[in-house]
Amino acid sequence: MKMLKFEAKCPYEIGDQVRFEKGGKLKIMEITDILTQISAKTGHIKFILELDGWYKLDTDLHAVDAPRT
Repeated sequence: MKMLKFEAKCPYEIGDQVRFEKGGKLKIMEITDILTQISAKTGHIKFILELDGWYKLDTDLHAVDAPRT
């Protein structure tokens, strides 16, 4: 078993509202959880955002804009 130690700085916070385009439509949803995934082989870190308590958004696959209020 390999132990991993990493430090990641997420540009998002729970409660932020994010705006992104999916299928040509603009969506605005609230971040309800943030999952961090790290590759033991490459060290690549990605964030998966849970939006509105159910939708999982992979930040590597979608451009995400967090509008500031």
